Amino acid sequence: MYSLDVNFLKDRNLDTGAKVTSTSLAPTRSFSLTEQLPLLIGGAVMVILPAITASSLLVLNQLSSSTQQRIQQLDSQLGQLNAQNKSIEEIEAKVKQNDEEIKSLVTVFNQIRPWSALLREIEGQIPPNVRVNSIIQKENELSIIGLAITYDDLNDFLLTLQSSPLLEAEETVIETASLQDIPVEIEVPDNVEVETPKGVRYTIKTAISDRPSSDLRRIFSDNGAIGLINRIETLERKGVLKR
Repeated sequence: MYSLDVNFLKDRNLDTGAKVTSTSLAPTRSFSLTEQLPLLIGGAVMVILPAITASSLLVLNQLSSSTQQRIQQLDSQLGQLNAQNKSIEEIEAKVKQNDEEIKSLVTVFNQIRPWSALLREIEGQIPPNVRVNSIIQKENELSIIGLAITYDDLNDFLLTLQSSPLLEAEETVIETASLQDIPVEIEVPDNVEVETPKGVRYTIKTAISDRPSSDLRRIFSDNGAIGLINRIETLERKGVLKR
């Protein structure tokens, strides 16, 4: 009997002793840090950016609140300054008004002419042959009415009045003058004729000088207006009236 020895390995051209070659997969490629750096940075940014944004909003809110408070403080201070400025303006207005009132009063005071001093001044200018019967004042004008022996005596009186510092020289003029009988009360016998003397009746028109009283203190002092002189000197010491 025949035995069959079939070598299946040979039939398949396979040799059990043949070298078996094993095939392995190629290793995965490794990435360097430089190539991964953009990804790392991107990831970090994605994490950090929201945190920065939240922090920025918080800081901005705090700054906004602080700024608003500062603005309110400045508004309050501005309101106080405006109120103080208004008060200062009101005070300055009152001071200005007082200064104007004082100036006005000083101006009026400086135009005061004591009537007694004015009469004494006119009286001191009357020549021997001239008589003054009356003086009439109308506002700043004076009318001097009287009798002179001659026209020359009347002219002398006019010249002395024009030289007075208390009167306006250009406005001192003879308004009327006429030769008239001078009334004389004497007792004479019935058979004796007496010629009535003649004289010049006159009216001199003049005006009071507008020079400041402080400039005329010597004239007032000479005519006894001591009270006015003392008031003028008091105002000058206080600085209200300028020298």
